[in-house]
Amino acid sequence: MNNFQDLYYFVIVVEKESIKAASRFLNIPISTLSRRIQTFEEELGYKLIHRTAKRFGLTEAGQRLYQSVGPVVHELGMRMDDVNSELSSLSGDIKITAPPGIGHHYLKPLVFEFMRQNPRLTVELFLTNENVDLVRNSIDIAFRIGDVTLNDWVSRPLFSSGLVLVAKPGLVRAEQILRHPSQLTNYPLICTRRMPVWRFHKGDEQAVVVPKPAFRTDEVQFAVDTVRQGFGIACLPEYLVTDLLASGELQPLLPEWDAGGRQVNMIYPHRNNLPAKTRAFIDFIIGRLRQEKLAA
Repeated sequence: MNNFQDLYYFVIVVEKESIKAASRFLNIPISTLSRRIQTFEEELGYKLIHRTAKRFGLTEAGQRLYQSVGPVVHELGMRMDDVNSELSSLSGDIKITAPPGIGHHYLKPLVFEFMRQNPRLTVELFLTNENVDLVRNSIDIAFRIGDVTLNDWVSRPLFSSGLVLVAKPGLVRAEQILRHPSQLTNYPLICTRRMPVWRFHKGDEQAVVVPKPAFRTDEVQFAVDTVRQGFGIACLPEYLVTDLLASGELQPLLPEWDAGGRQVNMIYPHRNNLPAKTRAFIDFIIGRLRQEKLAA
């Protein structure tokens, strides 16, 4: 028995004082509404409405039921309207999670712009290197690096960030020029926990380095800062070090060797009826990404 809908139909019939008027209000056939009320009475086990060709009235049971549930049904209806209004408009809360590196260097300016365009939205940006439980933490949109396999979630590739081997100028002296990844073991190495192995290739030749780090962190920006201080060599996402390479603060090492790359993905629940705020943010990110590609 669909209790709430049956109660709602009953309340509307009472307030419109006829099934015919209620059917017009509800935009359903009279026969359908009459059958639903009759079935509802049968399931309850007592009559609610006196119905004749010329007379409409409530039984004692009908009066008691209406007095008890009428205000509740209207209150629920108003609350449903409020929820529907929020879900269908660009207001309310949107919860996003991303790794700190992506958050600071990619998402931050985009989130600021999105907030300026949508001042009624409240954005919560949860930055962590952990793969948090998206359902338990009520996440609307997540950004993840690498392969993503989550049931009932859409994974949308955004861009691929190459990895670059970098160091502070002067760390590798001229007489010690690196020619092969195997030579890296002669230098202090700065590592992130998510990259315990460095893989390189040049044409058909491949090389694998398992670093013994002088410093290791789970926060990639900390690794960048450690390299900038001259403590060692690191293999870092290109988007984090592009400006530092351009300014000469850092220098690339083994540029003829490809260190590979990692895919950055945006993931969100796999359902057609996404809230308007979630769909708006997704469309905003995709739109900005397309603009960047056109401008490149």
